[in-house]
Amino acid sequence: MKTRIYLFCILSMLGSLHAQRVSTGNEKDLMLWPIQGEKAGENILYRPQEYIGTELNFNKLFIKAEYGDSVLAPADGTIKTYGLVIQQSLISMTMMGDGHSFDAMRQKAQASRDRFPVPFRYVTGMVSLKLNNKNTLHIVGLEGNKNYKTGMKVKRGEFLGTAGYAYKAITEPHIFLSLNNAKSQVIDPMTPFGLKSTFIPPARIKIPEKLSSMEALHDFHILIQAIKECFPSLYDVIDPQAIADFDSVTSNFLQSRAEISYHDFYKLLKQTVALIHDSHLNILTPDPALSAKTLYAPHIFFGRFGDSLIVTYVQSGYEDYIGKRILSVNGIPSLKYIKHIESTLPGYDTKNESVKEAIMANNWNRMFENDIDRPRTTELIFADGQHLTDNWVEMRRVKSLTPSMSHPDIDYHQRAKRYRNTPYLFKKLNDSVAYFGLSTFALDETQMDNLTDSLQAYFDFPYLIMDLRNNPGGNAIVEDQMLTYFLNKPSIDTKPYSLVNKPGQFHSFQYCLNYDSSMIIFPDAIKAPDGNGYVLRSQTNRQTIPDSILNYKGKLYLLTGEGTISAASTFASKLIRNHRAVSVGRETASGYHFVTAFKFADIRLPHSYISIRIPLVKSVFDTAVTARTPEGRGLMPDYPVPLSYEEVMVPKEDIILNHTLQLISQGKYLGENPFSSIDKPDKQRKSFPWIPIGCCFLATYLIFFDNGKKK
Repeated sequence: MKTRIYLFCILSMLGSLHAQRVSTGNEKDLMLWPIQGEKAGENILYRPQEYIGTELNFNKLFIKAEYGDSVLAPADGTIKTYGLVIQQSLISMTMMGDGHSFDAMRQKAQASRDRFPVPFRYVTGMVSLKLNNKNTLHIVGLEGNKNYKTGMKVKRGEFLGTAGYAYKAITEPHIFLSLNNAKSQVIDPMTPFGLKSTFIPPARIKIPEKLSSMEALHDFHILIQAIKECFPSLYDVIDPQAIADFDSVTSNFLQSRAEISYHDFYKLLKQTVALIHDSHLNILTPDPALSAKTLYAPHIFFGRFGDSLIVTYVQSGYEDYIGKRILSVNGIPSLKYIKHIESTLPGYDTKNESVKEAIMANNWNRMFENDIDRPRTTELIFADGQHLTDNWVEMRRVKSLTPSMSHPDIDYHQRAKRYRNTPYLFKKLNDSVAYFGLSTFALDETQMDNLTDSLQAYFDFPYLIMDLRNNPGGNAIVEDQMLTYFLNKPSIDTKPYSLVNKPGQFHSFQYCLNYDSSMIIFPDAIKAPDGNGYVLRSQTNRQTIPDSILNYKGKLYLLTGEGTISAASTFASKLIRNHRAVSVGRETASGYHFVTAFKFADIRLPHSYISIRIPLVKSVFDTAVTARTPEGRGLMPDYPVPLSYEEVMVPKEDIILNHTLQLISQGKYLGENPFSSIDKPDKQRKSFPWIPIGCCFLATYLIFFDNGKKK
C-alpha cells in the first residue's frame, strides 16, 4: 500500500516462505522449535535482515502462532530474567512487571494501560534463558500462568507460556526470538534450529562514504532492472519512454564522474523511486540527510495549501509571519516552486493528489527536498510585499516553535491518538446519528467478535458516519466480513483479478533479502489472455453476500482522505461501487482501480547497501473508468472537503465531520447511480441471446400455424 502510508498499508506475505534446512550431523544438537507441534522453520514472519515496515530487523526471528499456542523451551537453560516488556522499536525495549506469572503481571498493569505507548496487548511477557553453551536466548510475546523464578532450571521442551503479541507493527499473534553470546553481542538465531540463515553480523555491513562511477552505475542499473522485472504496474504509472530517458540521462551523469558520495547517490535513488508513482515502492534504508549529526532549520516554516504557500510555524520572535502567503522562494514564484516540489515527492499512487497535498502541508522538510543537513539561506517575498532573508540555524539551537508542532488542540493532528488503545470508537452524536471510527482492518477474531457485538447497538440509528480517515488497511478477510454488515444486496461482480510479471525465478532476486532467485513465488500463476504478465488463479470471491442477521439498513456516510489506505480504500470503493454509501472528505491514498502490494521483494544493492522494497502483485478491483472513478486516482469523494490551512492549523473542531452532519441535516445523500450505465448492459447481455431465439420461435410458430389454417 506510504511508505508513509504505510503502508500502505497490508503486511508483506513473507511468512508464507518455508525456511530451508541446513545439513547437520545430529538433530539432537539443534534447538527445539518453540511452537508446540510445529517443525523448525514453519510460519516464520520475519527473518534477520528483513524489514518490518521501514525498520530493518537485524537479529530477531519472528514466528507466527495461533493465539494461545503453547510455547516450549528450545533448549536446556536457566531463567536469567523474566517480566513484562514493551518493544517500542526493534532496538528499544522497556522492561517492567511485578509478579511471578505473565498473566498476574498483565492484570496489575491493566490499570495503567492508558499510559503505555503501545496498545495493551503488546505489553507482553519475556523470558531470557541462559543456555548451557553460555549464550542467552530471549523469547518475547508470552502470556500464561506459569510461575517463574530467576535461577530456575528449564528443560528442553518444557512449557514456558502461551503465544500472544510481541511487536506493535505485527497484527497477528506471534513471538520472536533473539540470541546473545557471553559478551552480550547479537548472534545468529536461525542456525541453532538447523535453518539456512539470513543473519549478517552488524560489523559486516559498512556504509561507504563514496562510490566509484562503476559501483554507482552498477547499483543504479540493478535497481532499474529490478523494477522492470518485478513491478507489474510499471507502465500504468509511467510512460516507457520517460523511464528510458531517465535511465539514459542518469547513466551518462554517473559515467561522467569519477566518484559520487553516498549522500548524493541516495538522493539520486530517491529521484528514481519518486519517478515511479506508487506508495508501496519504497527505499527502506533511512535517508542520510535526516540522520546527520547536525541538522538545520529555518526561522520560517511553510506549507502548500491549494495553489498557495503559507507560513505554518515560526521560531520565537517571528510570530508576525504566521499565516502569511508567500509569493516566491529564492526567486522562484510560488506556483513554479510547488510544481518542482511535487516532482520530487515519492509515496503516492499514480495521479493521486490528496497525499501530495498532505505531505506538502505538513512536512516542512519536504518543502526543502530534505536538504536540511547543511547551512542554508531562504529568500522569501510575501504577498504584502515584505522581503525576508532567513538564515538557517542548527536545530539544537531552536528553542520553541509557534504554534507547537505537537498540535495539542487541533483535531486534524490529534485524531489518530484516539485509537492508541483500541482499534475502533463509537459515539452517539445525536438521537439519529451515530459515529463509528475504525483505525485498522488488521483485527484478530476476538477483536472482530467484540466489534460485531458493539456494532449491534448502533445499527438502529437512521444515520451512521463511518470514519476511515486514519485507517492504513490490514486484513482482506476482515474487510470482506465488514462488507457483509453494510451491503444490502449481493455485490456487483467487477471482475477483479491479480497480476504478476512471472511465476518466479526473478533474476533480480540474487540481490533480494527475502526471496531466492530460484524460487517459484507464484506457483498458481497462468499466462494472461493478452500475453502481458500472469494472472493468479487463486482469487477471492467476486461477490459478497450481506449478513442475514447483522446488517445496517440506514444511510451510511464514509469519511475518507489521505490516510485511507489499502484495505480501507478498497472497502470504501466497494461500498461506493455498489451505490450503498456516500464518501465525504478527500481522495483515498490508495488507487481505486488497482493497488500494487501483497508480496514484496526487498532488494539490497551490493555496493551502496541501500535497500528498496518492490511490490510484486497488481490487484485490480475494477476496470471501469468513469467520471465518478477517473483513471489513476484514488476513490474520489462524493462531497469533497479540500485540505485547507484552517483545517490543519486553526480549529479544534473536526471540519469534515461537521460538514457531514450538515449534509445529513440538509437531506443530502445518494444521487443517481453513476454506474447504472455500466451495469445495465451486463444484464442485457445476459438476457440478450434469449430475445432473438424467442422471436425466431414465435415467428416459426406463426408461419406454420398460418399455413395450417390455409390448408
